[in-house]
Amino acid sequence: MSAKGHVGESVVDADRIRGRVALLAREIHAAHPDTDEPLVVIVVLAGAVIFAADLIRALPHRVVMAFVKVSSYPGRSTTSQGIVESGSMPDAVRGRDVLVIDDVLDTGRTLQHLRAELTLAGARSIRSCVLLRKDRPEARLVACEHVGFDIPDVFVVGYGLDFDDEYRHLPDIRAFTVVPPA
Repeated sequence: MSAKGHVGESVVDADRIRGRVALLAREIHAAHPDTDEPLVVIVVLAGAVIFAADLIRALPHRVVMAFVKVSSYPGRSTTSQGIVESGSMPDAVRGRDVLVIDDVLDTGRTLQHLRAELTLAGARSIRSCVLLRKDRPEARLVACEHVGFDIPDVFVVGYGLDFDDEYRHLPDIRAFTVVPPA
């Protein structure tokens, strides 16, 4: 029998998400005002896809998109299990400005790993944007230029975030409690 869970209260509602995405797009444009040269956007799969799609549509930039799969919460895990990367860094970053879009900043290992890889790949500049930053000391120590929301250190689902590949469809971000099998 598999673990199930309980979707709890809304941590960030859909209206607040929409408003914050628009503000993040303005922040990113201010940091990268040159809209003549495409901004390379690296989207961390799969949790950041919905956020990235909304954010990219709000940007005035031309973008070159690439995707990396870096997972630290496999399957039913609600705590980070360390980084597992599949695929490789795209070639399009050499000499370019790069924006990494991720879903949750909690341990910071994913962003640190990607910054190191992008530096090795020759990116001219690297900035990051996360939808959520959890209230954890290690999260505050990691450089992240654009943060959607600071939230309590709780496991969340919705707006692309999942538990065992479910709940990504929810329009808001909700607390989630795992209910172990009986």
